[in-house]
Amino acid sequence: MSEKIDQFFREDGSLISIPAKSVKRMAVLSRIAQNFEEGRLYPEKELNAIISRYHDDTAAIRRYMIENAILERDSTSTYWLRVNE
Repeated sequence: MSEKIDQFFREDGSLISIPAKSVKRMAVLSRIAQNFEEGRLYPEKELNAIISRYHDDTAAIRRYMIENAILERDSTSTYWLRVNE
């Protein structure tokens, strides 16, 4: 799948666009999620700083990552990588 999603990334690693098709979007989100450490808590500001390396619309990427069960969050806007058991 990597070669199929490379078209969405610039040479510097930033996203050209967020894929419309859910399968490709999930693959792109999974690649971004590789920047997060399992078991670590991320305040929203820190999470946004990481996501902004890929795309300016950090809210959309965060939302997609929550909707696709990549990240979880609590009521204090603290995020963590979801561990699939």
